[in-house]
Amino acid sequence: MSKLLQVENLSTTFYTEDGMVPAVRGVSFHLDYGESLGIVGESGCGKSVSCLSVMRLIPKPGEMTADNIDFEGKDIVSLRERQMQQIRGNDMAMIFQEPMTSFNPVFTIGYQLQEAIRLHQKMNKHDAKEKSIDMLRQVGIPRPEKVVDNYPHSLSGGMRQRAMIAMAISCQPKIIFADEPTTALDVTIQAQILELIGELKEQTNTSVVFISHDLGVIAEMVERVIVMYSGIIVEQSDISSLFSNPKHPYTIGLLHSKPRIDDERAKLKPIPGSVPNPLDLPQGCPYNPRCEYVMDICRNKLPDMYEIDKNLHQARCWLYA
Repeated sequence: MSKLLQVENLSTTFYTEDGMVPAVRGVSFHLDYGESLGIVGESGCGKSVSCLSVMRLIPKPGEMTADNIDFEGKDIVSLRERQMQQIRGNDMAMIFQEPMTSFNPVFTIGYQLQEAIRLHQKMNKHDAKEKSIDMLRQVGIPRPEKVVDNYPHSLSGGMRQRAMIAMAISCQPKIIFADEPTTALDVTIQAQILELIGELKEQTNTSVVFISHDLGVIAEMVERVIVMYSGIIVEQSDISSLFSNPKHPYTIGLLHSKPRIDDERAKLKPIPGSVPNPLDLPQGCPYNPRCEYVMDICRNKLPDMYEIDKNLHQARCWLYA
């Protein structure tokens, strides 16, 4: 399967009054045509920033660098902003985790959908409105011809998230970044939204990157997964191997801290401590203060990615050196 996106050595730093904040450090990954990729980890691990960096949506005082971000033969790093605007929203789209803060509250849902359609699809106002209504209908919003004239605050959380998905797919993008798309929704609506994204992916063969801290969502939705911790990738694998044979101590900790339906008596085993402050990262492996397998070398030197299974399973841990 050919690669749609190839990211090499991506780093993103925020320059603040308190100092340099390295949010993403040397991240490399790829995405195939029609593939579903999951990125998991606790809050503050760099999942969302990595995807925003690929779309070049990092605001000042942030700065993104990469050896290469290849999208269908185009190096995104070297593109001018005007060229990037043609890709962003058209070939790449993002579903944000909180649509209430992503939609502009002073414009109707229809106006905001039409803006993207008219910009990228070169439609007139009437045709753009008709397509907006059709997009809302596709994502399961009832009475779309009425909803198109509503303001964001008048819709429920689930309806707003569906409208956000409608906006993301309106230009038939090749990649959708779904940034925790079910956050703050109740369980029933979560299932509906995930089912909707899955159906749309199958219908359009769009590649999807799911960003989540919920391993249950990831297990259901993706074929391959990247585990991030403190701005770096610590493990990557196909989804089956990750759940059946996790290798990095952090991945093992994440799996042990998740409730299990098949064993109600199993005790949860939370990971001690918290993600380190990026302004004061520990020397060596950033997970070493929380790791039960820590060795002296872990406190002094960051390990490379080691192959567990060639091209399929890798872990950044001295246990496999």
